[in-house]
Amino acid sequence: MRRSQKQGVTWAGRPMVAVMLCAAATLAGGEACLAASRPVLRPPLWRDADDRPIPKKPRTREISELYAIVYNSWLRPMNLVAHVQSAADRGSLNLNAWDEVPDSSWFTNRIGRRPMTLEEIIGSIQGTTPAPGGWTVIRIEDEGYTPKVRIRDASGAIYVLKFDLPEKPERNSAAERICTLIMHAAGYHVPYNDIVYFRPEQLQIDKDSYYRDAVGKRRPMKPADLDMVIGKLKPRPDGSYRGLASRLLPGEPVGRFVYVGRRKDDPNDLIPHELRRELRGLRVIASWINHADVKDANAMDVYIDGKNGGKYVKHYMLDFGSTLGSGDFVNGPYRVGHEYIYDGAATGHAFITLGFWQRPWEVTGQIQYPEVGYFQAESFEPEKWKPNYPNLAFLRSDDSDAYWGAKIVTAFSDDLIRRLAEEGRYTRPEVTDYIGQTLRKRRDAIGRYWLDRITPLEDLSFEPDDSGGSLHFRDIALERGYAEAGSRTYHVRIVDLQGRERLAPSDIRGASGSLKIPRAALGAEPRRAADRFGRRPALKVRIQASRRSYGWALPIEVILGSEGDSPALRVLGWTHAPKGSSR
Repeated sequence: MRRSQKQGVTWAGRPMVAVMLCAAATLAGGEACLAASRPVLRPPLWRDADDRPIPKKPRTREISELYAIVYNSWLRPMNLVAHVQSAADRGSLNLNAWDEVPDSSWFTNRIGRRPMTLEEIIGSIQGTTPAPGGWTVIRIEDEGYTPKVRIRDASGAIYVLKFDLPEKPERNSAAERICTLIMHAAGYHVPYNDIVYFRPEQLQIDKDSYYRDAVGKRRPMKPADLDMVIGKLKPRPDGSYRGLASRLLPGEPVGRFVYVGRRKDDPNDLIPHELRRELRGLRVIASWINHADVKDANAMDVYIDGKNGGKYVKHYMLDFGSTLGSGDFVNGPYRVGHEYIYDGAATGHAFITLGFWQRPWEVTGQIQYPEVGYFQAESFEPEKWKPNYPNLAFLRSDDSDAYWGAKIVTAFSDDLIRRLAEEGRYTRPEVTDYIGQTLRKRRDAIGRYWLDRITPLEDLSFEPDDSGGSLHFRDIALERGYAEAGSRTYHVRIVDLQGRERLAPSDIRGASGSLKIPRAALGAEPRRAADRFGRRPALKVRIQASRRSYGWALPIEVILGSEGDSPALRVLGWTHAPKGSSR
């Protein structure tokens, strides 16, 4: 199917304002905006030009993790305004005509649009592993629960060198390496993280090296300070040590981004973050790797050089050392992914039962290998997964956002997952096998749930013929093994843009990858005025796929019309699980 390649236009601000105004009017009792709040067709763009130069560097924004936990766990649920805003939510705003997220300063389409090899994934991350030879220790880092130091290699590149705890060998470094690659392949901007091996004599102290003591006082670093850090580590049999080298991001850090609101000193930041699909759909991707530590503190905004001169703000995800069951969290490890740190529903259940109720994972939870921690697939329920504390973007996530995330997760093949597990460089092969097996099982749980709940059709195109035409598509649930071809049925309804039926609802059995549409349903040549992209929408084709057990999945709505000077009907775009749809 030929898709429009128009790029470089920032359209997000206009629909954002329209949606917010219409939502407010609807809540006030007005009906005039209702139709306008459901745009028929989104822009045919694959790039959001939100990298325009910003003359003034944004201020460095500090955040409080304690405040975020308290506010999101206790205060936000009691905020009436937050509930009204949630009720008025009309879905993600930064979407193109094909229900996808365009490339931007937040996200770059990768494995969700095309297959990738491990070599392509690694090669497309900006950065390199530390150069061999001596490494200068700049300072000792005290943030986080694992030891770390900041180093400069022989080329002048700067890294944060992180270490595994002695009682948890290889755990955090392997998780961070594997999940950095997964998050990058998924489309997010991440630092270059790699596992390294070194000997203590490689670490050098110079006159500029410093250390901050427990009260924050800075003083020149002494050999004893570095010896104290190395003394906490467990050497490998050959006397070397293992670490995770995370290269500093290019550009100037300007603080964290948060998962709600906008950055007002960034003119390119037009869409409230809780209305960005790449943040809402992240919930499904995070559930796959059990990235429960998704929070503002593990994000970074960077003032970076643009391709066409000037600087702009680019948004990065950081710190994946607590994925794959590797985190040391409050009330862990078996709670992680199942409940919030403070979970009102679970607390209430325990109170009503006078403490006799036992969480299922408390009974069945176990750690198979110290290199992995609590990471399993047996009790994983994708729709019920939770991070450590509520995240507004995740709470606003709807079926279409989750489907988008599931498309990305299920795009990781068995072979690619095996090779990603090998990037953990575990000493024991059975640990590598366990990680690969668990990732595959959790991926399949996500595919079985989300690709069954939403009609999973992609790459739609229309081919006219003498009898009418055929609507071609890919059913990715069939392609990826989450539906059976023999029992696949599609419920089809065709209406014009005023909602009048052009074809009586019908059930079409089969999995041929196309649906015949009779000429009578297509009607006369569309004569609507063209939009600013030259498109003239004419018909809506609403398709629902049969579910594995019973009933129909949430629909996909496909828009047919003409484009440019051609009168021929073609697919102009589609939407999965549009608002107001039902099974």
